[in-house]
Amino acid sequence: MIATAAAAALAIPAQADAGSTQGRNPYQPDAVCGSGYKHVNRVRLRTADVYLMRNRRKNTNCVVTLKRQDLGRPTPVTASLHRAAHGRPVLDQGGIEQGSFRYYAGPIYVRATGPMQVGGERRLESCVFWSGNTSRDVNPAKWMHCNSVSSYE
Repeated sequence: MIATAAAAALAIPAQADAGSTQGRNPYQPDAVCGSGYKHVNRVRLRTADVYLMRNRRKNTNCVVTLKRQDLGRPTPVTASLHRAAHGRPVLDQGGIEQGSFRYYAGPIYVRATGPMQVGGERRLESCVFWSGNTSRDVNPAKWMHCNSVSSYE
């Protein structure tokens, strides 16, 4: 009887772990963004990591929000990336992905540097605004990153 109770006690945690939504996310930001993307920055939220990646050859940035909790279960996740001009996001140059996802939101891509038409003026811009969150980690901030203009071809 004692051996049976001990075996039952050992079986319960194993069953609970099999349905767990915790652990390691099987996806990596460079794999989600694609070949040639390298890590530029990361913001660690309570339940997710938001990554800014860059492919110098393609002159493109990528953002992906990778969940650290509720893995495998669809929950609200957001990833956002836009070019910047005059210190503000240019909403028609970039994008946002939000919805219920099992592991991540994104990838979102935008040109990293280059000329832009802003109002009546054409100018060289190198900055992007990026952000991400989950329903448990609402972080309304957008982070700004300026790419090296020297890499612009």
